[in-house]
Amino acid sequence: MAESIIEQVAEQSKKPGNEIKKLVEEKKKKFSGLLTDSGAAYMVAKDLGINLVVESSNRLNVSKLKDGMQNVDLLVRVMQVFSPKKFEKNGRKGKLCSLIVADNSGETRLTVWHDDVKKLSEKQVRRGSVLLLHNCYVKSFNEKTQLSLSYKGEMLVNPKNISFEGLPEAKSELTKLSKLGEGMDDVNALARIVRIFPATEFEKADRKGRVMNFLIVDETGSVRATAWNDLVEVVSKLQENSPVRIEGAYTKPGLKGTELHLGWRARIEKLSESETEIPSSAELLLNKTKKKKIVGLQPANDLVLIEGTIVAVNPGALYYNICPKCGGKVQRLDEGMLCDKCGEVKQPDIRPVISFKVDDGSAQIDAVAYGKEAEKIIGLDKEELKKQAADRGRETLIEELQEMAGKPVKVVGKAKENSFSNQLEISASLVELK
Repeated sequence: MAESIIEQVAEQSKKPGNEIKKLVEEKKKKFSGLLTDSGAAYMVAKDLGINLVVESSNRLNVSKLKDGMQNVDLLVRVMQVFSPKKFEKNGRKGKLCSLIVADNSGETRLTVWHDDVKKLSEKQVRRGSVLLLHNCYVKSFNEKTQLSLSYKGEMLVNPKNISFEGLPEAKSELTKLSKLGEGMDDVNALARIVRIFPATEFEKADRKGRVMNFLIVDETGSVRATAWNDLVEVVSKLQENSPVRIEGAYTKPGLKGTELHLGWRARIEKLSESETEIPSSAELLLNKTKKKKIVGLQPANDLVLIEGTIVAVNPGALYYNICPKCGGKVQRLDEGMLCDKCGEVKQPDIRPVISFKVDDGSAQIDAVAYGKEAEKIIGLDKEELKKQAADRGRETLIEELQEMAGKPVKVVGKAKENSFSNQLEISASLVELK
């Protein structure tokens, strides 16, 4: 019992376990040995303002939950974690996240609110995690009982010194991207993000929403993924090459093959490098993409690898103005900036772009890189690029970039026809300079 209490106090106070044990020993000495280890640990928890999740023989089973119950304690397994959602009610904004949890008697929906939503991420609550819940309440919705963690409720994740015997297993089979096909549900995958495209807004049946496309890759292939609504904000905070775990997604046919969609049942979580053995996105793209000669290229949806030498950097603007809300291009008018979707733009963002000519001995082709990939080639982040362009002129920067001529280069991207010149070009997902 004392070890379980010390673990909770250490977790909630952010203090090392050894420091808590020292406080427990000091408390026992103060009471001249009249306190047990558990009693001293309880008192230390109280001194630190910690509310304990108590290991109790009075825990309820899920099947015993009834509408109106208060102060309910349970031990459950997480079967699914949904995407957090924001809401506004009576002028007040909040956040909630729902989970499906179960024990050997059944399963139910658990909802955590506001600050507790953040704890799910901090404590890495995932499918398969075990939760010891204290002080929950029960309500019915559509004749089904649902569990909520109360304002003063507590949640201990994967508690030690407590038996998990009897809890159901949470199956979480991972699917390789090359195995994705149409009509699949509850898809779980590990991958790396290659590219994130700007978010866009839409309106359908008097309902507004947001959507964002991004490209992911694993050891077997790459696929275009789509995040909807609340998940757009989550994906927008990720970075290219980030390892991620996707749960509860579904597939559907797209214009460029099977796509992976992250709807209201899905979740995407950034992983640490220590949690994944997936090579970097650059390694994956270079090793898994089929190499082709420029002379035989045709417009296609599949990624290709071309390897050659940079002949020249093409004249260009080096960046263009975009809407900070939707990422679309903006028009400069006499009275200011205008986005076709969002209206007037007071302070536009920019998106770097660079075009260069590649020769592989069979032919030449223009390669175009955008965003972070363009920043890497230019050698400046977008803010410094904007400043340098204003101070020194874009033509000067282009001239200096001509020093790249003669450098070997590998480009991974899609061959497509330029809508203005009608010439074939490579839209680059990755550029590696030697």
